[in-house]
Amino acid sequence: MTFISQAEPATLQAQSLSPRQLELSLIPVADASAEVVHSSIEADDSCTSSTTSSLSDQVLADLEATLEARGMTATEPQLEALADVVATLCDMADGSCAPTIHLSSLDPGMGKTTALIHFLRRVVASPDHLDVGVLVCLSRLDEIRRLVDEAGLNEADFAVLCSDEEVGELSATEHDGAQILFTTQQMLTRRCAGRVFSQVSEFHYLGQPRTVRIWDETIEPGEVITMSADELAAMLSPLRRTNPALADQVQDLQFDLTTSSPGQLLRIPALEALSSVATDDVSAREGFRRLLYKLKALVGRTARITRMHSNLVIALNIRDALPADFTPLLVLDASGRVRHTYSAWEARSGGLVRLRSTPKDYAPLQIHLMDQGGGKDGWRRNADQLAREVATVIDTKPNEPWLVVHHKAQAGIDPVGLIRRYVKKADFSRVSFLHWGAHQATNAFKDVPNVVLAGLLHLPDSQLLGLAYASAGRSVTDHPPADLVKQIELGELGHGVIQAVGRGTVRGFDAGKCLPCSAYIIAGRRYGLAKALPQWFPGCRLTSWRPRHKPLSGRVKQAVEFVERQRRVRCGEPILFSAIMDYIGEKDRSNFNRCIRKHRNFEAAIERLGLMEVNVGGGRGNDALQVVFGPVECMAA
Repeated sequence: MTFISQAEPATLQAQSLSPRQLELSLIPVADASAEVVHSSIEADDSCTSSTTSSLSDQVLADLEATLEARGMTATEPQLEALADVVATLCDMADGSCAPTIHLSSLDPGMGKTTALIHFLRRVVASPDHLDVGVLVCLSRLDEIRRLVDEAGLNEADFAVLCSDEEVGELSATEHDGAQILFTTQQMLTRRCAGRVFSQVSEFHYLGQPRTVRIWDETIEPGEVITMSADELAAMLSPLRRTNPALADQVQDLQFDLTTSSPGQLLRIPALEALSSVATDDVSAREGFRRLLYKLKALVGRTARITRMHSNLVIALNIRDALPADFTPLLVLDASGRVRHTYSAWEARSGGLVRLRSTPKDYAPLQIHLMDQGGGKDGWRRNADQLAREVATVIDTKPNEPWLVVHHKAQAGIDPVGLIRRYVKKADFSRVSFLHWGAHQATNAFKDVPNVVLAGLLHLPDSQLLGLAYASAGRSVTDHPPADLVKQIELGELGHGVIQAVGRGTVRGFDAGKCLPCSAYIIAGRRYGLAKALPQWFPGCRLTSWRPRHKPLSGRVKQAVEFVERQRRVRCGEPILFSAIMDYIGEKDRSNFNRCIRKHRNFEAAIERLGLMEVNVGGGRGNDALQVVFGPVECMAA
């Protein structure tokens, strides 16, 4: 395997390792006679520094050896794309990288993280780069743990800056003295808010800003700030105890927001007293600190008013997500090729450039698409039917591993529990679950050949609108970019699908192709996935996943909705069959028993709700439903 670029090939020279290098547990590099060349962003922008060239050669050799050891072969364009990642890292280490955002959008499992790991190992071992500081920004704490573990660095070479004490204690090295600093993206954006990067000493190395900067996965073109009238109301009680005057001002703002019309522009008052409020003063939980952060980001600015489908009123604004001097920056986002935020960002004045990239050949991937709504609302309406569909398809391969990506439990709907209830044949110990939000950056399921997306991850309309404004570089006072909002919505769906499906065997690749995998996706037709999926997964085979269980409809649906509502408000009291009959307009008891009470969908819903038939009237048979086991969830008075 050889890494090829548009530059002339160069021969890797064997070099003796220093004692510090020998301490590192590196994977053996390729033979010294192997031809390994690094590739930079532009064909005519090759590295001229001998030290940087040597570092690049070493990293590429390590990467090549690792891919070969894993039995992974790639096409020349894919190897060139990996070489671009390494070249960008080494250019930053040399101080010769163009001051912009460099995006690598290689597909999941193609070696981006492996290239980063080998760079980290080599840069701390290089005597020519002892003064080069590296900053790695990750989205989740468990990703920090995983990368630290996989890199196998000496504790003296790295530190962790985050709000979690346990993760921060992965290394006792002082932040300023650690050549590599791992942090969360949220930590960086909050510490740098309203400041330039060079002024934020927490991210410095040896008193200077770190020159190598890596952002793993999603980066937004701007930070979308939303504040709802309900969130303002939640702040009143904590503020009332410590700053009554400010609480009155927040209440006035809540009134102004509630009475505003969609599309209206609302000037948020300065609220001078807000700057003096510290979270410690209100002994608040994380929820209040988050609201305080958002309110501080909105005061003194003009917001656009939007309304959610639940009639929730929201004030929307955007601001720069990153400091102006944070470039150069390398972004590793496997979904970069499908997300329209990047396309709109790239179209602006040179704020982002793409490294070379090419997708895998997805011919070994079979996608089964069900035309049915599987969002949170879809699960609230048809939880039993959707769970039974997933369980039925799992039972078609009872002896194979499965991964199900699902929505979190909400409003009494637990997808995992329902699916577990309806699986009949499969070995459930071989079925794994990931909820949306935890579906990225894990290799734990790379050997699972069957992946179910039990619905899609949908961003709120206000978030999509904010991303459209930010991507286009426009103010929220401008006319909303409606067409761009639709494109961004589809791109963000593609991001979720690629990341979720990419947890399974499709993550692997050989000879430029993914490994065989079957994916099952529930998504409504209106989102256009039948057309988009072959573009997101070039070469895949797309077939229909036909439902075997009908969703609730008609009077059965009315009866189930009535029972659900009564269960919430009656706090364990019996729900009489006669009350159900009155609600749905059925007068004939025998007809009710035959068409509603004994209907398999009604019976499944009753089981899901934890209800059993009981006799409360003293007659011959059961005449009501009642909670028998478990706690009763009642609606707040």
